[in-house]
Amino acid sequence: MISCIIVDDEPRNVDVLNKLITDFCDGITVIGAAASVDEACPLIKEKKPDLVFLDIEMPGKNAFDLIDLLSPVQFEIVFVTAFEQYAIKAFRYSAIDYLLKPVDITELRETIEKARRRVKEKNFQARLDNYLSVMQKKETKIAIQLKDGYVFHSFNDIICCSADGAYTAVYLKNGTKILSSSNLKHYSELLPEAIFCRIHHSHLVNLDYAVKYSKGRAGTLEMSNGLVLEVSQRKRDELLARFEK
Repeated sequence: MISCIIVDDEPRNVDVLNKLITDFCDGITVIGAAASVDEACPLIKEKKPDLVFLDIEMPGKNAFDLIDLLSPVQFEIVFVTAFEQYAIKAFRYSAIDYLLKPVDITELRETIEKARRRVKEKNFQARLDNYLSVMQKKETKIAIQLKDGYVFHSFNDIICCSADGAYTAVYLKNGTKILSSSNLKHYSELLPEAIFCRIHHSHLVNLDYAVKYSKGRAGTLEMSNGLVLEVSQRKRDELLARFEK
């Protein structure tokens, strides 16, 4: 059982989320709620929740003011937001969870299940620091999920990603191979389409590191690290069109 606190300046939002958690989500209990940063700060310090559902925009001080007051953060956070898409991308890069308003029950359940696993990892501050760096446009790193945590790398350092069952082998330009517990679909949705191209159901490549395309049934693509990857017939035309651009 994990404990949570809800922070939102709208009482109705608090009531709705509380009811959704109580009625539809197992293994989690709501131990408090706050309507402002000034209320939330002492409440969180006293109750020491595993998880905080945190509205981003509140009158006066916002979610990030609260985080500054509580830093280093010792609990998992799920941001509740109506943010535009570019900010959502930053959450995904950093493996920080969020819920869009109005909250969907299925997404809530999935989010709580992920939070339950991440509470044990105790590495929220590192993911938060990466998120803030992305938002401030200092650096663009993504969180690569491992079995026991995350490592952070610039997407420009990724040569390619290849499916390995339910896992993904991530190849970096420094010669490192990382086995990620996320599937290839996750990286296809996460990494920027302007740079990356899905050339096969098993391969996603950074076109900046493509060395040579060889013709064949559908062809192969050689990468700068020496890997030679099969191109599927369905993806061949898209790949060649990208080269022409």
